[in-house]
Amino acid sequence: MGKNNSSKSLQEENRESFIMLSKSLIETKKLGKYGDLDVYHLAVIKTLANNFQGVAFTGVNHLMKCLGMNLEQSSTKTRTNQSLLRLQTEGHIEIYEDIEMFNQINHLKHANTYFIKPTGKDEDMGFAKVFYKDINKIASMNSNYRPKIFATYFNIVAYMFYSSTSYPLSYIKIDTIAKNTGIVRKSIVEYLKNLHEEEILHCIHFDINNTISKNYYTRWVHNEHTGQWAVGEAEFQYRTNHKKFKGGAIGVCDERGAS
Repeated sequence: MGKNNSSKSLQEENRESFIMLSKSLIETKKLGKYGDLDVYHLAVIKTLANNFQGVAFTGVNHLMKCLGMNLEQSSTKTRTNQSLLRLQTEGHIEIYEDIEMFNQINHLKHANTYFIKPTGKDEDMGFAKVFYKDINKIASMNSNYRPKIFATYFNIVAYMFYSSTSYPLSYIKIDTIAKNTGIVRKSIVEYLKNLHEEEILHCIHFDINNTISKNYYTRWVHNEHTGQWAVGEAEFQYRTNHKKFKGGAIGVCDERGAS
């Protein structure tokens, strides 16, 4: 089945709305203790800013409501407040108290709403497509680790390349995600399984030989083509025909010896 036969899902994806996030943000470990939370908040703010002004009308309490967080937890409010201010300090957003956006502020009241403008910092150096549908699904997940799940997801989609000569397939190593995010490897495997179970990412894995097992991912919209695309990539990477693979299945494996 060639690219023309997979064009239906590609066309369907082309009709979806997405935001752009700088690929520099995949290394959440370098952003500090709450780097994954900051990137998660930035993604949500950018979806809220999809209007003619390019500005999100939100604040601490409103953002927490959007993300299904408990407003009774003062510590969570404080983390959200500090996260927004860090994003402004790092130049990813600008926070204003007026619609004319003359008065930029550096102190937030939890109950207030503000005009928050994403700046698009570093996106010209390379960006990933992050689709609204995926953000909404992650925000709706029954988990206390959604920022870390999003960081894992973001590392996957940041390595999906959209061009006329390649398929939007990702095969970043679990070890690389762990290095980029600082998240324990075992947890990343669980988050990847969560993303597959929630039909956000589709995963195929192959046992290339007795020592190498490898995961390949697409967005769920392409689930009917993941296996076909992954076989072609695996054959190219490991210079062997798929008939010589030792096995494979749908779903996430722990990966062994993957290059």
